[in-house]
Amino acid sequence: MMRWMLRPVAAVMLAALALAGGPERADAKPERPEFVVVSTEDKFEIRDYATLVVAQFTMRGSYKRSVSQGYMRLEEYFLGKNTVPEAMKMTVPTMVRDDLASGWTTIFVLPRGYRAETAPRPVDRRIRVVEFPPRRVAVIEFPGKLNELVMREQIARLDAWLAAKGIAHRGDFTLAGYDPPWTPAAWRDNEVLVTLK
Repeated sequence: MMRWMLRPVAAVMLAALALAGGPERADAKPERPEFVVVSTEDKFEIRDYATLVVAQFTMRGSYKRSVSQGYMRLEEYFLGKNTVPEAMKMTVPTMVRDDLASGWTTIFVLPRGYRAETAPRPVDRRIRVVEFPPRRVAVIEFPGKLNELVMREQIARLDAWLAAKGIAHRGDFTLAGYDPPWTPAAWRDNEVLVTLK
């Protein structure tokens, strides 16, 4: 009975963690993907990323439910629920993309040194380990709490900025969160990214 009563609270907490990179010690600095800044204007950047190896989990449903489920499944994979079994260190950011007909995709970046073909195989077959090829992205940075409404607002801002500059993109807008949920909203580092054509 207690487990059932706590489930909604746990779901909310995990949804927050899903865009926070998971629990880390206060003095720990999780690994972040490396990139080269091409240009900066106010809260906007153009960046070049090298290849990233990621684990993805896609689920249909509401943003909150899908993100919390995606986070739980991917966290289990990182903690060793794979065919080896092998635990991997958590990284940031945790990312979320709206794949429209497919659902919400939660994405964890694997630590450097892994390749898609050599990474531990997930026990959960809904988790896909893939490589994002080298790419140029546009980014908008912003603080605050994360939810679907905030995501839509920041996508609109980034899309408008790119349109004003005549820069084409692939439409794969992705929300990225770097901080744990106990970080004050005003101090959080969040982004929306999109791949440029």
